[in-house]
Amino acid sequence: MNTPEPSRPRLLASAPWIVVLAGVLVMTVLFVITTGYLSADRRSSGAPEPVWPFEPGTTTSPLVSAAGPVSPSASPSADGRSPGPDSRPSRAATTPTRPNPARTTAPARPTSAAPPPAPKAELTGRYRVLAEYRDSFVGEVLVRNVSGTAGVWTVELRFPDEIDDLRAFWVEGAPEPTLQRSDGRYIFKGSALAGGGSAPLRFHFERRGYRETPSSCAVNGRACEIR
Repeated sequence: MNTPEPSRPRLLASAPWIVVLAGVLVMTVLFVITTGYLSADRRSSGAPEPVWPFEPGTTTSPLVSAAGPVSPSASPSADGRSPGPDSRPSRAATTPTRPNPARTTAPARPTSAAPPPAPKAELTGRYRVLAEYRDSFVGEVLVRNVSGTAGVWTVELRFPDEIDDLRAFWVEGAPEPTLQRSDGRYIFKGSALAGGGSAPLRFHFERRGYRETPSSCAVNGRACEIR
């Protein structure tokens, strides 16, 4: 019987797999040796041993270096303590200060001019004789306000020597005026007279002779019309 002859082809057929397994074993040994060498090198340099698998927050970010710019949150506070990672700059530090415009003094308003004085009333007078008697007469000065403003009136009469005694005086439909005698003059002062109104001042004088016309007649300093 020839039994050994079929085993050679089988051995030759399995030879490539043996070579592959040997290669895998050699690569595994090399990987283990390399890993141990790298681990020993990192431990000797003082670097922290990484954790496998890497998780967020377990290792220091390589992007931050000692020479990098310092963020505002990492600057020390006024009391010397470093703020935490979650600290934020205050609003006072980030909000820009608005310029304070200079206050300007408002220009003084011009003072209003004093109101013009009220217009004076314009008064006129007309003298006439109403009645004549043997030794006396009744006369009248009609005072008129020809303006639109009310005003008081003053009638001033002066007579010749033949007329010397005043018996009575009055104003028709108005309060009685006041009388003042001074240096032969008769000064009558009445109440306010409305614009466009009139006041008849009447008087009864004694006389010696035939004269009844006054030497002068004026209303508020304005000469009367004598009839």
